[in-house]
Amino acid sequence: MEQRNLIIGFELNPKESQICYFDRAVKDAVLAETKAGSSQYAFPTVLSKSLGKNEWHFGLEAEYFAEHQNGILIDQLYDLCANGNSTIIDGQEYGAGLLLAIYLKNAIRMLGVTEPEKQISGMMITVPSLTRSLVDAIRFAYEKIGIPRTRCFLQDYDESFYYYALYQKPEIWGRRVALFSFNQNEVTFSSLQLDNRTKPVTAMVTSGKVKKLSSDTKKRDDDFYRLIEDSFGNDIYSSVFLIGEGFDKNWAVRSVALLCRNRRHVFYGNNLYAKGACFAAYEKVEERKLKGYLFVGNAIVKHNIGMDMSINGSPAHYAMIGAGVNWYEASKNCELILDNTNELTFVVSSMEDGKRERYTMPLPELPVRPNKTTRLHLHLEYDSPKRCQITVEDLGFGEMFPSSGRVWNETMEG
Repeated sequence: MEQRNLIIGFELNPKESQICYFDRAVKDAVLAETKAGSSQYAFPTVLSKSLGKNEWHFGLEAEYFAEHQNGILIDQLYDLCANGNSTIIDGQEYGAGLLLAIYLKNAIRMLGVTEPEKQISGMMITVPSLTRSLVDAIRFAYEKIGIPRTRCFLQDYDESFYYYALYQKPEIWGRRVALFSFNQNEVTFSSLQLDNRTKPVTAMVTSGKVKKLSSDTKKRDDDFYRLIEDSFGNDIYSSVFLIGEGFDKNWAVRSVALLCRNRRHVFYGNNLYAKGACFAAYEKVEERKLKGYLFVGNAIVKHNIGMDMSINGSPAHYAMIGAGVNWYEASKNCELILDNTNELTFVVSSMEDGKRERYTMPLPELPVRPNKTTRLHLHLEYDSPKRCQITVEDLGFGEMFPSSGRVWNETMEG
């Protein structure tokens, strides 16, 4: 394993996590074993702290120390991050981001990483879905363990599915790609489809049906068989991926035969998301293999935001946030001077149909000053794919017109 310029993929899941690195020699993502020589790759998403000591353990070790060494178990780590909560451990309050940093720092040691800033050239964390709190916790953790913002990334499971599929041979993703995700007696269907008529080629993951499976093996096979039939319909699939706990080819006799029909490639494993994250990190920091493709996921912003203003005396459109980026990467800071107005007007245009609308934000109780002597700081930041938070702060204008300290907040939906 390379000890410098490591590219890492990390799947962070409420129950258990996985970590892998990109092996440039074989051009593939390689999973880290929880124990040398074992074939176990997933480890529990838990921490434990030794009573009265600044001593932490993670994963399987955390469970052992909590059970046998009187350690304090933190088994809701993912939920704390997703909800942005802090918790009291051993008499002290810990934020979710700090706990996640401790967890990640221990996990990357499995790859021999002791100096993240020097050894990691790119790291991607993938999670089932992203909330603002989860984004903030992950970014805080990255910063705490010393990985610069330009080398650390995050994405949801759908995007990891996309990267995993497109880093396989073209015959795997030439047509639609199916994903069946098992969770004991429940299975969820998703489909990846490419639209070659667009430039760049757009890729989308569509969620399908969720089905409860019978515990009776014969009925279980029949249930899954019907889900496959309903999900595929008349569409052509070049490959199928099966992941999660609950699938076994010993009961899936008719189902597997149906999956393999029409020369479809069928794969089973539990590392798709971790490897997809690793391929995504590699793509972002080195490869650019998919520059002709655009993933259009549920996390992307579908509107451009800008303002019509005067720049150096000439009328111009100032672009602030561009459509097509993930909401958690969409933000803008700028300063502007008001010219005969006490409100801000944003120009919002859709990436889908190009329709332009104007959104006006009044600034009540704005101090009355001579024209062009009110300077404002403007901050735009999305907290979901369809909701942009706007914060405006009065900066005043030098010593003659000091700041009033007023701040205006607005939520722009759409």
